[in-house]
Amino acid sequence: MKLSTRGLLALSAAILVPVSGWAQDADEGEFPFDSDIERNLSVPDGEEVEGYDPDKPWSLEVELEYFNNNNTSDDEVEDEYSATISGRYYFNENISVTGVLLGAPVDGDGIFPDDYDFYFEELYAEYATDAFTLFGGKYNPIFGIGYDDAISFLYGAEYFFGYELVERLGVGGAYNFSDSAGGSHSVGASAFRLDTTALAKTFFKGIQLADRADGGLSNTSGLESYNVWLQGDDPFGYEDSRYNITYRSQKGGLPGEETETGFAIGASKLFSLPNGNAIEAYAEAVSLDNSLDDGIAFDQDSIMATAAYLFGDDWAASLGGGYQRIRNSSDVTGIANGNNNFVSVSIGKTFADSLYVELAHQRAVQDGARRNQTGIFLYYGLEF
Repeated sequence: MKLSTRGLLALSAAILVPVSGWAQDADEGEFPFDSDIERNLSVPDGEEVEGYDPDKPWSLEVELEYFNNNNTSDDEVEDEYSATISGRYYFNENISVTGVLLGAPVDGDGIFPDDYDFYFEELYAEYATDAFTLFGGKYNPIFGIGYDDAISFLYGAEYFFGYELVERLGVGGAYNFSDSAGGSHSVGASAFRLDTTALAKTFFKGIQLADRADGGLSNTSGLESYNVWLQGDDPFGYEDSRYNITYRSQKGGLPGEETETGFAIGASKLFSLPNGNAIEAYAEAVSLDNSLDDGIAFDQDSIMATAAYLFGDDWAASLGGGYQRIRNSSDVTGIANGNNNFVSVSIGKTFADSLYVELAHQRAVQDGARRNQTGIFLYYGLEF
């Protein structure tokens, strides 16, 4: 449920990603799943994987986010906040435990601070060597890399949030290998279910955020859902590039809820320019059958892309867009069949390696209606 800190994304998904569009359902480094330790490049100095240091076997980061969205089509203004505490402790060079505490709206109308609380978004153990990795606990399974690689938070990485997998309970592993040109690759799989245990209960209000009786995708008593992936960095001599291919299957939790299946294929590339600046490009295609949102089943196909010009003293200007087709909706009054599209622009800057400020605008066509919205995003991160 967050960007670098998925808290805000979970809230703003309802604002920026309409319920009938943009892939509903709802790696970088050495992690074989979509860990909150990795960062979207638009966010300053996100927590990096530095490996085991016997003199400091732990890492800790506190992140604060604020988002304001102004929907000029219906004069709605939204304000959202989130706070995240991410930590990792190494018992030795191979064994570690990671936890991510998320502070976000959990009750009522999402009014700050009355409706906010903290809970564990992730809590997992990991055994890692150069050749393979094993993990288990509560984590965010891999499905695509758009959320991590798309430049721009507002209307950029947000495109991809709708089909991310978050807050699953399970186990998995990956095998890591290199190609002849020095590129790194990982092939892996994990089995999971939606977390409905005590880890899904908020700390102070004691609200159970997910329950078996709620149903929904992967909300089963056993590990009956899974994902399989192949991904890599700098493959076959293509420096500053990354790719991911993932397949997933999520079993419905109630009678009559079908199993969702689908795949994501994405890639990104950084192009250095002679003037010292750079261009980063990213594209991802996703196809899902039997997606489920608020009890409505539907099929969806999406293709999305972003490009950013990185220049000056930590400036980033981006242009993004996408197309989505909704098919076989079980309730067209809630999620209509048809085509949706959008285009967005943004400008952002990092200050003092810790504060990121972004202004963005999006123009979208959904269900035949045009939408325009403008927003501002603030991020502050502090590492210990």
